[in-house]
Amino acid sequence: MLERILVPLDGSERGELALEYARELAIGLGSEVRLVCATEKKDAATLNVCNIYLSRLIDKMAAQIKAANPRASLKDIVLEGVAADVLLRYAADENIGLIVLTSHGHGGVMPWSMGGTADRVMHHSHTPVLMVRSGHKATGKGSLFSRILLPLDGSPMGEAALPYVERIASALGSEVVLLMVVETIMRVHSLGGPDHILFSEQQVEQMKQEAAEYLDGVSKRFPKGKVRTAVRTGDPAHEILKASADEAVSLTAMSSHGKSGISQWMLGSVTNKILHADRVPFLLVRPPGKTG
Repeated sequence: MLERILVPLDGSERGELALEYARELAIGLGSEVRLVCATEKKDAATLNVCNIYLSRLIDKMAAQIKAANPRASLKDIVLEGVAADVLLRYAADENIGLIVLTSHGHGGVMPWSMGGTADRVMHHSHTPVLMVRSGHKATGKGSLFSRILLPLDGSPMGEAALPYVERIASALGSEVVLLMVVETIMRVHSLGGPDHILFSEQQVEQMKQEAAEYLDGVSKRFPKGKVRTAVRTGDPAHEILKASADEAVSLTAMSSHGKSGISQWMLGSVTNKILHADRVPFLLVRPPGKTG
């Protein structure tokens, strides 16, 4: 699942924030990390700059990773073409298990911007993507994955990120917070346009009970003492962002689609709001068969 990790780099210090997360995953999981630069320029000078840059990073990371886990390894790749396009194609062709990138780069040696590339990769990748916020600073001396927030909606599609969180938490000893948000209103479409129906107090309590039972079942997939469940009421995006702050999580992990089956990239969708508003690293997993 996470045997091969791809880290796109643009040569900037901000872009290299992703390396810390890839390093910790590689050590914990024994993964192969592939550091990648992409360039549309095919001249020898540009390719040489890419190779020198990646070799420097490999030399810097190799001893630390191999000493911590001999099964982990590093590899450098230079791709030719439009960055987002060749990265997506390479990830699919090479059966990459996870792409780790920074949301924005700045002043790198590559002739492209991490910001635009990261956005395109996040929107179009069928490979799970872990996006590190360019302004994020990890706190504390523990794992970068010490506490993971996993919002769920009770559907199989909404559980797409669950096995990845299980794998990471098991390898790194992460604490997992399982969250479900119960909406107090139902959105409907009538002849007059969008409308809202307020659930009764009894209905809300029933849904909260069902949510708690569902989360309790999911929690059994994690070791005791390493998982907590929480049920909140209100707007899902708002409550997920609030939980992320209240719980001081290290990572928020979500499926790109939920029980509605509507693409997360449509205006107003929950996942899209979290992607753009949360301040912690974000793991996005697309359910099988879902596009866009």
